[in-house]
Formats: sequence, C-alpha cells, structure tokens
Amino acid sequence: MSGGDERGSGALGGGPRTPLTWGPRGLPVPWAVRWSGELVVTDEALTVGGEGRGLAYRDERAGDRDRHGVLWARLTEEPGSGQPEFRCMHPVRQRRAMLERLCQVCGGPADRNGRGWLFALRRPGAAEEVPGWPEGLLCTKPPVCAPCAHLAVAHCPHLGEPVFVRSRKPRVWGAFGGFFVPGPRGGLAASGDDHLPYGHRAAPWFVANQLVVELTRCTRVPAP
Repeated sequence: MSGGDERGSGALGGGPRTPLTWGPRGLPVPWAVRWSGELVVTDEALTVGGEGRGLAYRDERAGDRDRHGVLWARLTEEPGSGQPEFRCMHPVRQRRAMLERLCQVCGGPADRNGRGWLFALRRPGAAEEVPGWPEGLLCTKPPVCAPCAHLAVAHCPHLGEPVFVRSRKPRVWGAFGGFFVPGPRGGLAASGDDHLPYGHRAAPWFVANQLVVELTRCTRVPAP
C-alpha cells in the first residue's frame, strides 16, 4: 500500500466491519469505495457477441451478467490497495450493498425502522430540487447504518451538509454505466456514461458499473 495507507481490523463475514483507514489522519474509507489498486479488466476482455447483437466477454462466466441480462464491468477486488477514490464505488461492493441493504461505510446491515431504510443524500441545489424531492430519486449511493451516518457527516466532503431520508421501498430501477458500440475501424468505442432502465432496448450494448435504485415512499428525517 502507498500514501500512508493503513488497514482496519474488521472481520470479513456478514456483520459490520471496522472501516479501512487511510492517510496520516486515519480517515475512514467506506467499504463500497473503490481503491486505486483495484484495476479495471473490462476493456481487453470485451467484444461483440457471436451474432453481433450486443456485447460479451471473450471468456464470459457466471456472474458477469445480472438477472436482467445486463453485462457488468470487471474490476479486481483489493480493498486497501493504493489510495481510496472517494468519488467512485466498486461495482461488486456497490451492487451487493444495494441488493442486500448493507451499509456502504461498514458493510453491515443498513438501518431500518417503520419509515424505511436510511440513506444519506447530498443536499440538492436550488436548480436541482423539484417538488416532492427526494420521492422518485434515482440513487446510486447505498444506505447507511446509524453509527456510520455520523462518520459520513464528519468525514465525507462530497456530502456537504447531507439530507437524511428513509425510503420504505427502494426499488431496483436499472444501472449506471456506459455504452460501447462497434467502431468504424473495428474494435469498440465508448459513447459516454448514462443511466439505463432495465428492459431498455439498448441494454445489449451497455456495461454497468453501479446499480440504480429509485427511492419511493420517502420521508426526510433528522440526523440519527
């Protein structure tokens, strides 16, 4: 590891983990965050499928696609390797946190009560907030547990002054990622990042890297 990184001592089972820490100040690093040592291995394995109707991996294996048939980006898994990239999430850990309702910070169960699952959201600007916000918000940030909500407020610069929201029904909506299309001289060309709803006709040409949920039946709540 580089840059003064230090590993936390949490267990690797299904319960909460002590977040890894990094740097001379020992900043806690969320479990779902990607580290610079976790390398993208998608590009060299990506090709057009046998019938020319979409993307595939040359050595495609179980787990490369989700149950909707969407292809997912491949990254190595080495949390603690290199430096944390706080703006990015690792596809496998982010997706697992969303599907299993795990805290994005410690990897343990997220907080839930009668009002729903707890999410820490960046406060929208005046131009971003719409009537009813955050009802219907498309979200790529997994939920949190109550103790880790305090860590997020104290240490995450991207949250600013966050809004805490409970969603009774965070519904799987689709994926965030990028399109790849055959280039004019062969090979594949990336055509930009986007959100893709499941069932979209362009899905065969899409590589996902984050699961998107729609937050519904939402209630704004005070900081836990």
